[in-house]
Amino acid sequence: MPDVSSIVDINTLDIAQLEELRDACNRRLLELRRTHGLTLPDLLRLFEETKLVLQDQRKEWRSLERWQWMDGEIRFWLNPTDQENYRSGWFSIDDLIAWAHDTGPIVIQHEPEEEFDEEELDEQSWSSADGVKITWLDGDTTRTEPRSPLV
Repeated sequence: MPDVSSIVDINTLDIAQLEELRDACNRRLLELRRTHGLTLPDLLRLFEETKLVLQDQRKEWRSLERWQWMDGEIRFWLNPTDQENYRSGWFSIDDLIAWAHDTGPIVIQHEPEEEFDEEELDEQSWSSADGVKITWLDGDTTRTEPRSPLV
C-alpha cells in the first residue's frame, strides 16, 4: 500500500478541500461496506455511520430514526428537510448510501426548464383558449365612452 502522505499533503489543503476529501473518503468507505446479510446490530451501526456521512454533507432531515422490516429487508423512515430535492419515505440502507452520492430513489430529478422567448410566440396561437375568443387590446387602454350609471 502506498504511503498516503505522499499522495495528498493534507497540510497544504484549505478547509473546503479538506471537507471535500473527507466527504469523498466517507462515501468510498460506505461503498466498500457489505450491506446484505448483516445482523441487525451491524446494520444499525452502518446506519449510524451513514447518518454521520450525510450530516457531513449537510443533508438534513426532520426524521431518520425509525426503522422496520418491510419487503424482506430493514427500511428506515426518512423525512428530509429539503423536500424540493429529496423524497420522504421508507428507504433501505443502500438507498441512504446512494443519497450520499446524490443518486438513487431519494433524489428528485428535476427537468431542465425551457427558456421563454417572446419573439418565438405565434400570435395566432394566442387568439383563443378553450374555444373562447381572446381580444387583445392595443397599448392605448383609455376609455372614451361614458360609463353607464349603476342603478
